[in-house]
Amino acid sequence: MKQLITKSIGLFLNAAAIIAPKWGANFAFNLLCKVRRAGISEKGKAFFEKGTQHTLLLEKNTAVLHKWGSGPKNILFLHGWESNSQRWLPYYNMLKKEKYTIYALDAPGHGMSGGDKLNVEVFRQAIEASLEHIGPIDTIIGHSLSNTALGYCYAMNPDVDVKKFIVMGAASGMDAVFTYFKEILGLSKRSVSNLSKKVNTIFKIPHQDVKLMSFFEKVTQPVLVIHDKNDAVTPFEPIEKALKKHPKINTYITCGLKHDLKAEEVYTKVIAFIES
Repeated sequence: MKQLITKSIGLFLNAAAIIAPKWGANFAFNLLCKVRRAGISEKGKAFFEKGTQHTLLLEKNTAVLHKWGSGPKNILFLHGWESNSQRWLPYYNMLKKEKYTIYALDAPGHGMSGGDKLNVEVFRQAIEASLEHIGPIDTIIGHSLSNTALGYCYAMNPDVDVKKFIVMGAASGMDAVFTYFKEILGLSKRSVSNLSKKVNTIFKIPHQDVKLMSFFEKVTQPVLVIHDKNDAVTPFEPIEKALKKHPKINTYITCGLKHDLKAEEVYTKVIAFIES
């Protein structure tokens, strides 16, 4: 039934792309930005209560930045689509609070932040606001969609004061985001083209330039890429091709952890790279 509804929406958007292209593109964009908010567990609530929260003011949204610890090195964690900052609890437990100040961003529509929509431009604004609020950062750790927003942020300002990056379960770029929605909804070429034009009215640079390969080519700081070969959300193949062209990038490739990458071996690898 769920698949039937999804395909019906796709058929509706394909028809709108012909009859009313501008309206259809706006409708599709707003639909795809809609967030199904993931709940915060009791353990997550207790985790958040251990820290403090700061509200970041964006252009038309707000986001919540969590903070724990008081160490001299700043760490920033960025969650993915329909997730929230409670996913970083295992890392918090392993980091020394006297050595690190730990920050985690709840993007708009996620976690403790308000709203019910998110797109990569808004995510970028939230990341930039976080960077401005925190100051110099030792390591940024991103999962899933946050890496697309982070790459976009880096493309606009490669002089960010960050020493290291950890990229987990990343998409190859905005092209992968479009492909994902095209396949899920069964969108026509016309629908995708109209949506592409709409997105480029939102982004500050052409969305075609927002890709992980560009980040790999430009970044001068140490980078660790963690990805699972069986990731069905952000396929490994394009990431593998990009990495072959950039052997300087550190990698940790898993098999069987899928997109979530929740395992002790990953936690240990991340902490080791942060402390290296």
